[in-house]
Amino acid sequence: MDNINFVKNIDNLGRIVIPMDVRRKLNINTGDVLSIVVDNKNIVLSKYSSLDNNIKICEILKYYMELLNVKIILMNKECVIYSNVVSIGTKLNNLVKQLVLSGNSIRSEKKELVFGNNKVSGIYNMLPIITKDGIEGSIIVFGTDKDNQFITCELLSKIIMLELNITWWYFFML
Repeated sequence: MDNINFVKNIDNLGRIVIPMDVRRKLNINTGDVLSIVVDNKNIVLSKYSSLDNNIKICEILKYYMELLNVKIILMNKECVIYSNVVSIGTKLNNLVKQLVLSGNSIRSEKKELVFGNNKVSGIYNMLPIITKDGIEGSIIVFGTDKDNQFITCELLSKIIMLELNITWWYFFML
């Protein structure tokens, strides 16, 4: 990534404006949550997702992957967070990113999805992970049994949202 340097003034309320060039380059949009880390003389801003680096959620997914012998991909809005199918950290292509951002719920669709250099095909089920701040990401469960994989996907998405201390009223509307 090319470095972009700006010097900005702080207003009387302690605010700074993140320049449009930076927001475009890092895909920071209105309403996104940022993490602020202070280290000695530095202030580091980064996009925040409650899914990122959540060890407990990864342990839960690992347990269910082994117990149910299913293929799972957990994604935030930008990349793969946890998976036994593709590499963690793989950036989402435009199609998958659009599915995640729109909060699509997909049941038993047969399609090939691309994650980086990996093409994953088969029957998949996809559900959004929604918090009070909006869509955090999505989970995909691959398999051969349409009904059981959707139930597994629904169960895992609910467990993740409960772990994130989220109300899951959304699922009563499905």
